[in-house]
Amino acid sequence: MKNSFMVNLPYPKINISEKNPYYAKIILQNYAGMVSEFSAVSQYTYQKIKLFKSYPEISEVLLKISIVEMHHLEVLGKMIIELGDDPGFWIKKKDKYNYWSPKFVDYTNEPKAIIKSDITDELKAIKQYENSIKVIHDENINAILKRIILDEELHIKILTGIYDKYFSKC
Repeated sequence: MKNSFMVNLPYPKINISEKNPYYAKIILQNYAGMVSEFSAVSQYTYQKIKLFKSYPEISEVLLKISIVEMHHLEVLGKMIIELGDDPGFWIKKKDKYNYWSPKFVDYTNEPKAIIKSDITDELKAIKQYENSIKVIHDENINAILKRIILDEELHIKILTGIYDKYFSKC
């Protein structure tokens, strides 16, 4: 998968040697928690549709970022399966399922606020991945999470460029 919204480096191959429900639970947070790839895909899709008439260039950028986020979602989902869990749109707390909610999407309507929110959300995602890396002691999983972080950092640069182009004088 090659595009300018993804860092031009390969993703490490998923190579999980044994099931680990604890690691799966951590990855589920990044997969379908409040700050997650599923939330990002949903939010970028909503925003892309919202802005397609008034800001077609921004709408197209949000679509392309969401496609990369879908790739992240797929990678995380495959890791969850390899770790022995189900990649449903939920997180687990004390063996209870907390389902993903559309309340996790920021439905801001003002274009400037949308881009600011997206930058903030990318920063939150990076922080969450970094926290996951601290508690997961598996080189392969952490290499994959670090690779995803590179894309999230690129998204911040792209979104900052959009913000500067359209809204820095507002």
